[in-house]
Amino acid sequence: MGPVTTTRGNRVRLILFVLAAVLLTACTPPNLPAPIAPTGGSSVSSTPPAPGTLVVGLDGTAGSITGFNPYAIADYSPAAQAVASLVLPSAFVMAPDGSIGTAADVVDWVAVTSLEPFTVTYLLDRKASWSDGTPITAEDFSYLRDQLLAQPGTVGSAGYRLISAIRSRDAGKTVEVEFSQPFPQWRTLFSPLLPSHLLKDSPGGWSSALDSDLPLSANRYRMSSYDAVTGQITLARNDKYWATPPGPAAVVLRLGRPSDLLAAFNRGDVQALWFAPDARTAQDLLDQVPADRRTTVATPSSIQLVLNTQRGPTADRSVRTAIAAGLNLDQLSAELTAGWPDGGRPVASQVALPVEDATDSSPPIVTDDAAAAADDLAAAGYTRNGLYVARQGEVLRLTLGYPSGQPRMAAAARQIRDQLGAVGIEVDLLPDAAPDLIENTVATGDLDLALVNLPRGPQDDAAAATAFGCPRTDPRGLGSVVTTTPRASGGTTGPTTVPTTEPTTEPTGEAGADGADGAAVRTGNLSGYCQAGTQQKLTDALTGSGSAAAADPALWAQLPVLPVVQPQAVFAVSPALQPVLDTTHPGWSWTGPLAGLASWPSP
Repeated sequence: MGPVTTTRGNRVRLILFVLAAVLLTACTPPNLPAPIAPTGGSSVSSTPPAPGTLVVGLDGTAGSITGFNPYAIADYSPAAQAVASLVLPSAFVMAPDGSIGTAADVVDWVAVTSLEPFTVTYLLDRKASWSDGTPITAEDFSYLRDQLLAQPGTVGSAGYRLISAIRSRDAGKTVEVEFSQPFPQWRTLFSPLLPSHLLKDSPGGWSSALDSDLPLSANRYRMSSYDAVTGQITLARNDKYWATPPGPAAVVLRLGRPSDLLAAFNRGDVQALWFAPDARTAQDLLDQVPADRRTTVATPSSIQLVLNTQRGPTADRSVRTAIAAGLNLDQLSAELTAGWPDGGRPVASQVALPVEDATDSSPPIVTDDAAAAADDLAAAGYTRNGLYVARQGEVLRLTLGYPSGQPRMAAAARQIRDQLGAVGIEVDLLPDAAPDLIENTVATGDLDLALVNLPRGPQDDAAAATAFGCPRTDPRGLGSVVTTTPRASGGTTGPTTVPTTEPTTEPTGEAGADGADGAAVRTGNLSGYCQAGTQQKLTDALTGSGSAAAADPALWAQLPVLPVVQPQAVFAVSPALQPVLDTTHPGWSWTGPLAGLASWPSP
């Protein structure tokens, strides 16, 4: 095995530079129409789709898609989430009603088969395979586990850290996953799976092989194309799929401005909408689409201000609380939702999202209080004799990063700069492509503040342990081996231990398990926060002997992140698709409404 690549480098900037150079040097005949704008401002295509194609309009105002890796925080978007749910296989799936069940087309049988040690055994469907003919096997399980422990900026890594061994039997179709401790939420793992044989052999592997598409499928659809200029993703029926084919023969996901998408929806060019409108478009939607054909759905994420707890001025808790006291979260939320009153909900818990308890309470900390901010800064040794506070002659100057190409995030970042400036904290803004920002800057501990949209899974305990568990100097934890038992067809019959997909080099990062700077990778814990008491509470919750809620007070007191809002979006359907809305759908807050698209009626 070669080393695991843990950064994406500056490939986004390079691609944009090359494209710009080509456009500038090309000879363009006169009187041609202007080129199509990028996805963030693109208008909806008027090209009629092929018969049997379902067209869904998705919000393009969040910027262009940066990738399709469902486990990369930087790649998260409603469009990427939808594509992953329709193209990649999973061990478990969540139904619209929120229940979690086995993905019967992939897993024939799964159960806890031992308590000492805690072991889960999966029997994979013999026919389950990737679209290139490669079977889905234990190697896909092992690869995913190893990458989530080594790669920066990932979703849901905590449960995988408890895995001590993955054993492969019967040519990889029987998978035994052994845990170092009991893990009640084992059904949250391995959903979705990634094609390990492709990613291991592709240049860039995990870091860049899924930047522009999902080249292989093991679900009802395959990804046919993605046009980054027009913002159109085309999914075609996967002819290699071994089970029931989907209803719609093809799916087109069109990214565009909400106002343009609504107009296309009203013309009948688009059969469904999944977008976050601004205030004006939201009112138009209310006026033009009947209430029984639309609903508001929370997204499985929260927009947070991540504070570096291990390096720089924000390593001081008093500076972090001063930052919170200097911010007006309502104003920030208004910028992030473009003035749409239903566009987001305040977050009052570090370990749970408001959609879970249907409340809109305020966070239990001091915000929008200039006097409190001044007191906290004084406690940190800063005094104000001019425009900004200073300590020992050095001005408190912070750098705030945010994803470039996202107008709402940019507006909120400017608000943060101005609001903190009013309490004496100087803030420099650093827009950057999401992969570079999160994986190469935030996850390495090289940034004071970051405004990012952080996705998470439906289980609070696993999500909290991922977001706030101590980064580890040994990202592989207890280590993982895959043991293969050859078939009983002559030759050796005993088990043979073979290497796994574990990295051959140790990744480096910040904030070791002892809380000091050192070699540790920030996977899901972007702040680098590490506190022994909180760690124990999170471990207890993860292993079933406690609850993540027990860690909530300490997390608010220490403030490694400041949650601003949980975004919400509108899902609307044409009259022919109205039955999709007739059933209860709390699960959509985690999967998105497009996850069940394969069972929708064909247009």
